[in-house]
Amino acid sequence: MLDVLRKHASSWLIKFILGAIIISFAFFFGYNRMTRAKRSIAGLTPGQPAAIVNGVEISETEFHFFFERNLERLKETFKDPSMAGSLQKFAQNLTLQQLVQREIMFQTAGKLGIHITDEQLAATIKKNSELIRDGEFDPIFYRHQYLPYFENRFGINYEDMVRQDLAIDTLQSLLANVDAKPATETESALWTFEVVTLTPTKLVEEKVAKDLEDAKAIAESFASSKDWKGLAKKVRADVKTVGPITISERTKILSGRGNFEDFQKIFMLNETKQVIDKPIESGDALFVVRFVEKKASPVKAAEERRSGFLDEWLQGEMKAAKITTFLQPE
Repeated sequence: MLDVLRKHASSWLIKFILGAIIISFAFFFGYNRMTRAKRSIAGLTPGQPAAIVNGVEISETEFHFFFERNLERLKETFKDPSMAGSLQKFAQNLTLQQLVQREIMFQTAGKLGIHITDEQLAATIKKNSELIRDGEFDPIFYRHQYLPYFENRFGINYEDMVRQDLAIDTLQSLLANVDAKPATETESALWTFEVVTLTPTKLVEEKVAKDLEDAKAIAESFASSKDWKGLAKKVRADVKTVGPITISERTKILSGRGNFEDFQKIFMLNETKQVIDKPIESGDALFVVRFVEKKASPVKAAEERRSGFLDEWLQGEMKAAKITTFLQPE
């Protein structure tokens, strides 16, 4: 489990489902929708930590709280009942990774002297819509009802969590302003390609090609064709436009596939040489790629450099941290 966490630390795993790693947990997502876990998750028992990060425990109650939230959102995204078991396992691993990363960031904020004052804490809490009564923050309701209710229901101190959120948010803001390296022309570029994906066995089954060799010849014919859409229609394939993208988004071109050599060929394309010489073969598919456009985007490049620095920093912190996990495979 630890190796998996470290391997994926730089990916900010939830970008494709949850938007981004959950950092600001506290009041932005509506705690009234959450329920405390009623059963053991991945072998955790009441009072047992989910993990220990540099000597600091991540409690079982905190893990359950965010596990339930992640699982709820995953179920909203993937409504297939047959996926229930795999979604639960994914939510467990996702939650553990998020909480380990959160703890590392909170510890780093403390080392850098980031301190959230009571005034900052109070100002943030007053923005919680659940605490507004008749248009104003209700301190009596908050102190005598909401705080004890929250801790009894979820086993978590609300104010501690909000304070941690604010410290981590401050740290993120500081790191986001660090440029790891100057932009290069390639990093600043936005590329657009057209991609045709062919499955040789499908071409044979549909009698578009006589055999597999003929299917490969059809794919190769795209390199010399000046009418891509016409040829694609003839062989019952689609021409997909990919872009504008940066090099860091290259996996979109080949539907998550491809190696360094493949992308090297693709990003050498230009107005003079628009199509790769030979189709890229990956698994059961053949990809043909054509250059459409390349243009500069300094603003996007700067954003990506900042994101890259955050990823590299977090990956380094994860490798250096002493992490012990207690989740058991089901």
